[in-house]
Amino acid sequence: MPKISVIIPVYNVENYISHCLDSILNQSFKDFEIICVNDGSSDNSLEILQNYSKKDQRIIVIDKDNEGSGIARNAGLAIAKGEYVFFVDGDDWIEDDALNKMFEQAEKTGVDILIFGGLSYYEGVGKNGGYSCDKLPKKYLNRVFSSEDIKKDIFKFPSTAWTKLYKRNFLIKNNIRFQEIKVGQDQLPFFHSMIMAKKIALFPENLYCYRKNRKGAVTSVKKKKNFSPIYVFYAIENILSETSKLDEYKDIFVDKYFSKATSWLGKFDPQLKHAYFEEYMNLLSHIKDRYPFGWWTKFNPKETDSYWCLKLKRFWAKI
Repeated sequence: MPKISVIIPVYNVENYISHCLDSILNQSFKDFEIICVNDGSSDNSLEILQNYSKKDQRIIVIDKDNEGSGIARNAGLAIAKGEYVFFVDGDDWIEDDALNKMFEQAEKTGVDILIFGGLSYYEGVGKNGGYSCDKLPKKYLNRVFSSEDIKKDIFKFPSTAWTKLYKRNFLIKNNIRFQEIKVGQDQLPFFHSMIMAKKIALFPENLYCYRKNRKGAVTSVKKKKNFSPIYVFYAIENILSETSKLDEYKDIFVDKYFSKATSWLGKFDPQLKHAYFEEYMNLLSHIKDRYPFGWWTKFNPKETDSYWCLKLKRFWAKI
């Protein structure tokens, strides 16, 4: 059984996947498997993966129809055999000796989740962006903590899948899976894992390299065109209900994820905004009915509101 299963969803990254794989294969730590899930790529990504797998038996290739990186990660997790699981995106890469560092720290602390930092790369230049280690909450450094310790601070931790090393049995036992949506798939497993973990630790180094603003990447799209924040809200609400934790987290969960849905309303593609607004108002009605407290009870958005208008209305509602 390998110590680490590295799971890589791959979609149209023929110009980047070799760099990604080489950064893993060149690690000093060698006891791993790499599960590459080709998510219906229309370029030469699959051919590159197959060529790599012929040269190294640790590389496993799954070829499937395009359904999004969330489903691709779930497919990889379903066959993973490692003691730990590490998710990497096919257009990113990891720092030298990253696997050895995260494995040693996870073994030392005995955690369900090890959280570390990642540099954001713009045209090859690394920067301390929103996921870098200097953004990790410092009061949790040099200690092992639990979900009970971080209830009020849960959103101070990065929600990305690739800034964490997970104990595989922890994910399986708690049925932690990625959401089957095109954008924001990380949010559900992030929240679900952070409210269930008994042991979490921080490793204050940047071990991951995140490629920003790549042409064709889902995250590079400026105008919003799907209902992901709304789907995320309902999915997390369902998880909290199933785990009997809704009363513990309802204040911060509603504020966080309804605010996200509101932000998207102000950024939505004009041609699709009416449909999103209708679903958004259904969500607002649901929230006002089920959670009759908080700023949302005084919030009255309009379809024509701009992003900044919505921010101002939210500010006044909070007052």
